[in-house]
Amino acid sequence: MVIGRITSGLGNQLFQYAIARHLSILNKASLYFDLSYYKYQYETDTPRVFKLHNFKIDYKLLDNSPLLYASKATKLFPERTLKPVFELVKEKHFHVDPEVLKARAKLLILDGFWQSEKYFSPAAAIIRKELVFTNQPGPAFEKYKNEIARSANPISIHIRRGDYVNNAEFSQSFGFIGIDYYHQAIKLIKRQFTDFRFFVFSDDQEWTEKNFDLSSDTVFVKNIGENSDLDDLHLMSLCKHHVIANSSFSWWGAWLNADPNKMVITPKNWFKNKPDWHTTDLIPDSWLSV
Repeated sequence: MVIGRITSGLGNQLFQYAIARHLSILNKASLYFDLSYYKYQYETDTPRVFKLHNFKIDYKLLDNSPLLYASKATKLFPERTLKPVFELVKEKHFHVDPEVLKARAKLLILDGFWQSEKYFSPAAAIIRKELVFTNQPGPAFEKYKNEIARSANPISIHIRRGDYVNNAEFSQSFGFIGIDYYHQAIKLIKRQFTDFRFFVFSDDQEWTEKNFDLSSDTVFVKNIGENSDLDDLHLMSLCKHHVIANSSFSWWGAWLNADPNKMVITPKNWFKNKPDWHTTDLIPDSWLSV
């Protein structure tokens, strides 16, 4: 069996699920999630909630299984590994480690963020089938969904501020990508398309509406409710083209759009102060970095 340690927000949860699902296929094993991260609050982290139960994913929870004790027992061994019985695979660096996908054990534990399509691309078709939204949408969802469907070229723009501005650690590591990036991206969109409509998603809509001078036909998406993030992600995926932030959340909004002809614009500089974190493997080859 493969145990994926799930942490952080929805975008990271999806990356952690995707590699665990791929390795469960390679190991012909059941998929388990370790949700112990969500039992605590962390001073340096934004409060998060587990969200993967809102998709058609076939998994079991480690807390509800005798495997919990087997997992804890691995702490008695050096590096928590005793091949081929069990192995702890920890993420060593941000770029892809090809050795990770060679891991084989009866009990395989994954610990990391794994932010690259290369960790799961061979299983992409299966993952797309499982990442079907099953949550009950909020009251505004259908209105936005219909507006996207009526638009010739609906283009999602994701502007993340929130913890990138207000959280000391996140503002240092990531930070708001800056308004100039969006101006460049919008210029590229206007060169490429003559008939388009922007759908703007943000965790700071008030600031965004004041500071972004877009066409009068622009839609500022304002979902509400405890699953407004799921509704935002779902609507992003229904757009034809995407301008994403330096955020795993809008990365997935773009990736879930399966159209091979989509245009995805992404920031070239994903981090502010991580010079050793190479994003070569983070951005799919067909996406455009500016």
